[in-house]
Amino acid sequence: MRAMPRWFWILSGLAVASAMGAVLVFLYTHPAAAAVLRDILIIALAMQLTLLAAVTTFLIYRLIRLVDWLQEEVRPILSRAQETVNTVHGTSAFLSRRLARPAIEAASMAAGVAYALRTFVRLLRGRAS
Repeated sequence: MRAMPRWFWILSGLAVASAMGAVLVFLYTHPAAAAVLRDILIIALAMQLTLLAAVTTFLIYRLIRLVDWLQEEVRPILSRAQETVNTVHGTSAFLSRRLARPAIEAASMAAGVAYALRTFVRLLRGRAS
């Protein structure tokens, strides 16, 4: 998209300032119209405030409902996750006791026997020479 030239923005600003000046002069010279406009603006602001209060109340209500829904949904998920963690912990403890520890002991025993045999073979070769 092409950028607007600087003169366009200057002329737009002057036009808006001129329009605002004309409105202010009109309201200054016609106080009855200014009073009517003031009353209309007060009513519009009151309606806007009422609408804003209603929307804020609705949003607070929806936020409360969202928090309740999240609690209803998240608590069971957390409960199931805790059960899963407990199951995994029990399974890993069982495997450690029944599988890993005996395997480690057997491997260390085999390593010790292999080392002892190597040492014994070296001793026998040393005497044979």
